[in-house]
Amino acid sequence: MTDSLYRSEQPLKGHIDLLKSLGVATVISFRAFHSDWRLLEEAAMRRHRIPMHTWRIRDREVEEALRHIRTAETYGAVLIHCQHGADRTGLVSAMYRMIYQGWSKEEALDELLHGGYGFHSIWKNIPHYIERLDLAAFRERLAASPAS
Repeated sequence: MTDSLYRSEQPLKGHIDLLKSLGVATVISFRAFHSDWRLLEEAAMRRHRIPMHTWRIRDREVEEALRHIRTAETYGAVLIHCQHGADRTGLVSAMYRMIYQGWSKEEALDELLHGGYGFHSIWKNIPHYIERLDLAAFRERLAASPAS
């Protein structure tokens, strides 16, 4: 996504050397039922978990994800992921693009749906979340929220 932000599916032990070679210092997981704790602890990587349920996206989880990405970028590159790197990760990627990179909703939705990341069309709630989003109000809430 950028020189300091990557997205992927669930990383495995064999991926750690590649992540380190890319300068990844922090991994942020959106998986609700699986933890990277042991894998990343052994790799001496910073880690954070924001459990998201694909079927029920909440503003507070998206806000938390964006705050943690920005904070983690000060330590080095960041990897964000869910199980497939497509749906929850796609949503947070789209939000990052809109909030921090100035992308339009249309551009972010196009990447989410057609960017080659394997978005699962069953999750119609995810593009609807973006379509209904009051981007200005979201930016204000994010700016007013303290970093965690």
